Amino acid sequence: MAAPHIDPLALLQQMQEHSRRTAPGLPEQVQAAPLWSGLGFRVADLQLVTPLDHVSEVLPCPPVTPVPGTKRWLKGIANVRGTLVTIVDLPEFFDKETVRLDDRSRLLILNIPGLSTALLVNEVVGLRHFDEARETQDVTGMDDPALVHVSRAFLRDNQLWGVFDMYSLAESETFRHVAV
Repeated sequence: MAAPHIDPLALLQQMQEHSRRTAPGLPEQVQAAPLWSGLGFRVADLQLVTPLDHVSEVLPCPPVTPVPGTKRWLKGIANVRGTLVTIVDLPEFFDKETVRLDDRSRLLILNIPGLSTALLVNEVVGLRHFDEARETQDVTGMDDPALVHVSRAFLRDNQLWGVFDMYSLAESETFRHVAV
């Protein structure tokens, strides 16, 4: 008994049609809220975040050589991979208690052309993501010297995270004038 002749092209078309009828649909596309991402760090009792492109590197504080005749918040210079970097104690710059070097203190190497500076902070807490539409807060009227360089803030879990502008700090006259 001979098998009936089946046209291969017709068989493929039947299979394709069957697949289209029985295939599950695509998942529903939900528009995710736009997130703002930054690097979180602590300056004394303030929780701050800075845009990721304002910092080129985060590292523990290397040995620092003091520079005489400078303000107390300029801790000195350090060799970071062959580049001399100015080390600024950020809390002390804002008249807060100086950073105690421990396992949590870190240097934030600024990513600002023409400026080889690192900010010593109490702690770096890593990446933070915020929903701009829901979590933005106004910081005008808050009384802290560091907030001069904070343009806005995010509120999450009853914790205010100020968005710290490294460029604003670097351009300020008090930051650039380090001699006593």
